[in-house]
Amino acid sequence: MRRFILHQLPRNPKTYISILIASFVAVVVVHLFIRSGDYMQLLFKSYFTDNTYLGFFVTPIIFAAIVYIDKRYFKYAGGSGIPQLIAATDSRNKAIRSMMLSFKIAGVKIVFVAIAMLGGASVSFGGPSVHIGGSIFYNFASLIKLKRKLLIHSVIAIGGSLGLIVAFNAPIAGLLFAYEEIGRKLKKQALILIAICCGVIYLLFDMYFSSGFYLVDLSKLSFKLTLIWQLLPVAILGGILGGIFAKIALFLITKFMFEKTIKVIILATLMGLVVALLNYISNTQIAGTGYSETIMILEGKRLGIEFIIFKYLSTLASFLSTIAGGLFMTSISIGAGIGSEISNIYQHISPQVIIIMAMVAYLSGVIRAPLTSAFLVLEMTNSLNLLLPAIIVAFVSDWTSKQISEQPIYEAIAYNYLILTKKNN
Repeated sequence: MRRFILHQLPRNPKTYISILIASFVAVVVVHLFIRSGDYMQLLFKSYFTDNTYLGFFVTPIIFAAIVYIDKRYFKYAGGSGIPQLIAATDSRNKAIRSMMLSFKIAGVKIVFVAIAMLGGASVSFGGPSVHIGGSIFYNFASLIKLKRKLLIHSVIAIGGSLGLIVAFNAPIAGLLFAYEEIGRKLKKQALILIAICCGVIYLLFDMYFSSGFYLVDLSKLSFKLTLIWQLLPVAILGGILGGIFAKIALFLITKFMFEKTIKVIILATLMGLVVALLNYISNTQIAGTGYSETIMILEGKRLGIEFIIFKYLSTLASFLSTIAGGLFMTSISIGAGIGSEISNIYQHISPQVIIIMAMVAYLSGVIRAPLTSAFLVLEMTNSLNLLLPAIIVAFVSDWTSKQISEQPIYEAIAYNYLILTKKNN
């Protein structure tokens, strides 16, 4: 057993030194990226709340500008960033990996997301943090000239996991994300190195930057397993809505991904107008990640069914535009809204438990990574005592979503990226 474990680990000391340096650099960069994005989000809401009509000019222009600059000069800095990491780990072509994962792409991603936040987009930091972390780690691996494919792909997965750990203070979810999403085709023995590195990364983050649980501390919540059957409607509803989101997104993104730049810019402009309209109607409530709205919901405030509808549509429009931005926190906020609206029909289960389960269900329905979804939400709320019902809800939602949209959203877009790179070459 000991020989098997040691065989999976790098033998060269400089590999460990490089990983340690990359970890420190990436933790700092991702943390600063999130802080800058938060500032831009607050700046938009503080100014546009009293001037919402300006969004009809600013938002479409920003959406179109981000997409134009990306398509014209970078090509792979837009979108969530997770498909780029999956495509890079699936590809054996060094040129393709270098196009999708570079220091330049990481820098541009930071700027793009900040500008998208300033434009009132409904996006979050999870996917971009994964992309930034993976890019930094891959380039450090290139500097020390790693040659083993297993190690190169492992390092990319470590960087992606770091992004999730730093973005949401969720070390277990970060590790599971490497297994479920980034490393679907990665050899399972690579998880030994990934697990060790995730532990080191979390210690670095916890020592210098952690400010506690990402959302709120709900560790005192309890749930009777005899009532598990009552959570099945929550799981199915989350799976249906998440599956519909993924189906629409994949259909339109695949349709426009290979079109000429002008058509993609027109789509981005139209989606910007949709987001501007929804910001106007909601008085900017649906702009940004949905973080503050989720906390309000968890603390007992109901935002109404209109919040769910507007946030769902604005997140879909932002994602379809292919501007830089992620889905994790926006999806969790939609799930929180769903849970809040249906919690009043449950008499023997705490409303906060229903909200947490709805968050898990909807996120799992969208990204089709059930273990990551369950652990991410539970780590955000310090409610790991609800692990068993959360895992059941996540897998039921995943199965339900699969009946609507067979291929996971990130994996499908990653496949399209690989086709696109071959066309461009």
